[in-house]
Amino acid sequence: MRTSKQYKDLTIKEFTRAAEIYDSGHAGIYEMCRDDYPPILEELKKEPFSDLLDAGCGTGPMIELLTAEYPDRRFTGVDITPKMIETAAAKNLPNARFVVGDCENLPFPPAGFDVVICANSFHHYPDPAAFFRSAAKVLRPGGRLILRDYTASAPLLWLMNHTEMPLANLIGHGDVGARSLKEVRKLAEDAGFRVETLEKQRKFRLHMTARV
Repeated sequence: MRTSKQYKDLTIKEFTRAAEIYDSGHAGIYEMCRDDYPPILEELKKEPFSDLLDAGCGTGPMIELLTAEYPDRRFTGVDITPKMIETAAAKNLPNARFVVGDCENLPFPPAGFDVVICANSFHHYPDPAAFFRSAAKVLRPGGRLILRDYTASAPLLWLMNHTEMPLANLIGHGDVGARSLKEVRKLAEDAGFRVETLEKQRKFRLHMTARV
């Protein structure tokens, strides 16, 4: 069993390499992350916001879409991998800033954001409860968390967590574990969130919206 630091070191090593290809048309397995962008965009259309945090932002592709869609809003991206943040910052996106930081301990003051989004990054967090607590802290009262990640039925989830992800670790990936809907609901509620939407969608995706 790896320690939290070992998982995070694996993630940083993996995405330091991936930063060079992440935005390209030949990003391999990382291209599937793009499936999560349209559902998040649809959620954001449902109500106004001023300040948005993208947790696990990578090279900033989601914020790139958002600055084009909402040029009058403010966007912050945070990622544990310095090379990802360097690549994102080099895009010079308007009204956007990018910060190196740990999503289990978000480096921002309390109540600074209307929305936190997290797309396909959650399964890299060794302490998911800490992420939910940190997200709740940085959201304003009534603020929303929009989370998308992997999930599956119980037998498939067991295979993912006990076979697929350990093998991924051996070849240098920082995956920690996929969570069931029940686990995610408990983590969110324990952190003070009120879950509004939580469902399993196609392509083994979990979709959740929750509010503080």
